[in-house]
Amino acid sequence: MAYMRSEMSDRAGAWIWAKFSNLPWPYPLICHMLDAAAMAGVLWNEFLDEGQRRQIADGFGTSVDEARAMVMFWAGLHDIGKCCPHFVGQPSGPKPELLDEPKFAAAAGWMHEEPIRHERVSHLVVPDLLARYGYPAGLRPSRSVAHQVGQILGGHHGRYGLALDRATMADPGKAEPRVGTASGWVAQRHALTDALFDACGCPAPPTRVAPAGTAVIVTGLIVLADWLASQTDWLLARGTQWYTAKDDDHVAHYARAVKAAPRHVQATQLGTASWKPAGTFQEVFPHITRPHPLQADLAAHLPGVTKGPGLLLVTAPTGDGKTESALYAARIMGQASGRTGLALLLPTMATTDAMWLRTRTYTAASTLTDTPVTLVHSMAWLNTDYDHAGDILTDGCTNTSAGDWLRGRHRPLLSPVTVGTWDQGTIATLPVRFNAMRWLAMSGKTIIIDEAHAYDAFGHALTVRLLEWLGHLGAPVILLSATLAGSIARRLVDAYRTGADHTTPSTTTPAYPGWLYTDATTGRITASDTIPTTRARSLTVDLIDTRHTHDPTDTTGRASALDQLLAPLYDTTADSGAALLVCNTVPDAQATYRQLTACTGTRRPRVLLLHARMPLWQRDETTRSLLAILGPKATRPTTPVIVVSTQLAEQSLDIDADLVVSDLAPLAQLLQRAGRGHRHELGTRGTRPAWAPTPRLAILNPTGKLPPRPWGNVYDPALLRRTRDLLTSRKDTPIDVPGHIATMIETVYADLNELADQALTDDQQRAAREAADTATGDARTIPTPATVTDLYPLTTYDGDEDDLVTRLGADSLRLLPTYTTPDGQTYLDPACTRPLPTPPPDHNQLDRDTVAALVRLTVTCPGTYLPTSDPHTKPPANWARTPIARDLRLLPHPTTAGIPKPYTADSHTLHLDPELGIIRTPATHHR
Repeated sequence: MAYMRSEMSDRAGAWIWAKFSNLPWPYPLICHMLDAAAMAGVLWNEFLDEGQRRQIADGFGTSVDEARAMVMFWAGLHDIGKCCPHFVGQPSGPKPELLDEPKFAAAAGWMHEEPIRHERVSHLVVPDLLARYGYPAGLRPSRSVAHQVGQILGGHHGRYGLALDRATMADPGKAEPRVGTASGWVAQRHALTDALFDACGCPAPPTRVAPAGTAVIVTGLIVLADWLASQTDWLLARGTQWYTAKDDDHVAHYARAVKAAPRHVQATQLGTASWKPAGTFQEVFPHITRPHPLQADLAAHLPGVTKGPGLLLVTAPTGDGKTESALYAARIMGQASGRTGLALLLPTMATTDAMWLRTRTYTAASTLTDTPVTLVHSMAWLNTDYDHAGDILTDGCTNTSAGDWLRGRHRPLLSPVTVGTWDQGTIATLPVRFNAMRWLAMSGKTIIIDEAHAYDAFGHALTVRLLEWLGHLGAPVILLSATLAGSIARRLVDAYRTGADHTTPSTTTPAYPGWLYTDATTGRITASDTIPTTRARSLTVDLIDTRHTHDPTDTTGRASALDQLLAPLYDTTADSGAALLVCNTVPDAQATYRQLTACTGTRRPRVLLLHARMPLWQRDETTRSLLAILGPKATRPTTPVIVVSTQLAEQSLDIDADLVVSDLAPLAQLLQRAGRGHRHELGTRGTRPAWAPTPRLAILNPTGKLPPRPWGNVYDPALLRRTRDLLTSRKDTPIDVPGHIATMIETVYADLNELADQALTDDQQRAAREAADTATGDARTIPTPATVTDLYPLTTYDGDEDDLVTRLGADSLRLLPTYTTPDGQTYLDPACTRPLPTPPPDHNQLDRDTVAALVRLTVTCPGTYLPTSDPHTKPPANWARTPIARDLRLLPHPTTAGIPKPYTADSHTLHLDPELGIIRTPATHHR
């Protein structure tokens, strides 16, 4: 349909400016609009995958080629709202003379009104502007593609505006005079739009309103084009050419932008991954000469069932090669869906750091062109490997280093390959600013979610919403789990299927070990048979009844049981070996460490302590030591070793113990802990001790009511009781891994409906808590994609996304231990030789290295540890402009003659012990 130029249309004037800050001249709006269009065209070609391009075209009912020109036009139009009195006349701008002309008059009294944001003006004026180019007018907003485009463009600063009503769409100037209703403003908006429309090849309008997910990824693409076209180096280069030419030639400027844009995009490392052809499993992983049965089965059958996007669920015990299985499957699924990117999401920072190194090596050997691999979590910048990541210097490998641009805010997930923590994906399900960038990034990738069982009911609610949107976006997903209950597995699979518009619940339960694939296009589910494993083993489980006490004289207590279990490690007549002891709380771990270091025998084992309430540097050093002693490539130690840890050991430690001792915990956690025993084949690295020839898990089972008072609410009472009941009923019967695992998991984690009349009071309480947590998750997340007709609810959160807690009850503090002398001076060390740092002269921020050094001294603790009102715990005022440092809380130790005393709160004292970490004890008096 041909468009009609308005009679009011005039030549787009360069005096309507778009950029001025840090530039020697005002940068014209028409130039910025043409730049953004050119950037969008390059991003369409180089950054979007085939599947994303096809999704946008199908969503708006047009061809792929037409969709490219259409999106370029919209990207250029994003800042049309700057053609208004409030923006052009702002005090910090260049104040063009046109403001004195009657035809550019503003509404009376405008200077006394609250300024209207230019993105809101774009939202207001775009629907009416688009009517001139064949976009249907007069429709209600939810059915109007012109309004959808207006809302998309109004969201280019990260937050969508409220939907317009029909009257405002028809006459935005009447509803909101601040848009600029005088003839000059109207004429210039028309002229700017006409010039842009011509430059983009007069694209035809879409034929329909797009689904919510399509609108969101188009928003992300337009935001990205705007970011690139707003970089100072780009503006200086294009502006210099514009002002040198002195011809006001829009066409020539656009040609220069089109020519320069590819190199500018290339410098950011935005692009797609180009993988080597995925043939057999051995071709992808040539170092694996004998694939695990799970790997072989996937390689044989998955290519035949992947015809487009879909979800793959893999369930298998530790050691069956799930990671390599997922990476191979991602190659198959990514190729079938036209989504070549890859993202791995893991439950902890430690596992994420380890997986980043592994993925980087894999990517370097598996891609045809340089492919940056980003590390994405809040402390990634502290990872020295990542911070100084250079090329992997191996013949035939590509560069995987991510540059500064990709490491910027909101950008790391945009890398072709990324490894991050689970919350980096689920933050997109919260109504935060710029969540469109996360959806844009994930929509072009196969998403691998490891340890899919590792989250509570609130976390599962967020994962469910994530999967709904990924299914809606057509992004392939791979879920990995060693201990996933069937009911949870079905809920996750159905979430993806629902997002892909298949609402009939599934009934298939995955085999264990095995895999299940659901096709997003057809909804068809393909499930493997139970797959044999070469890692089958018999796990001896000893349930040892103990009183929860650390009194070594109590023969029925926990301490006495540990003395007996660990006796061989203190006896020179016994073989050397290694034991892992996993405690449920930090105080228990500290008390146990004290007991074991004080224990006497004919030899003294090396005892190491690792938990979350140690300074970051200490945790890192201890972890490195453990990997050097008991890691997958370490030679077995000749001196006995005992590792005392907490839940950190379940997922973050790839160590191999000869004996695992654990406090009672829910079955899934116990199995994870047991997986750290006899974990690797030793080969030439040593032998198992005679006192631990086979895998064994010793469980300290507290007598009396569950949980013991000192454990607090670490674990659900019903899960503890059901685990204990199951293990008691199986007493003296080893666990066949993996043969018995699925049945045992279903027994412990049965939901209330499955339990029926067998449900006890604690089961009902557990069901109520999980229902409440799930409801909280549902309430905090964005709506399901099928219900979204207005984009506004997707970004309603006004705060910073860093302030959002994605796990219920995860309120925590990052404490910086400090030491205060009687004269009021504060230091970072007990000897009081290192004063708190201050910003350098003539600066208002601490430098990056200083902040990194401070963070390495910090300890993560619950938010209840420090009172909010004590000014002594606040960071120095001169840190207020330094991100991260300004959010730290000080833990001040009053110090005299180098002897620090504890900090006293209302109900407890806190102090940092050099061996034990943060110790919290009841206060004996009030301050």
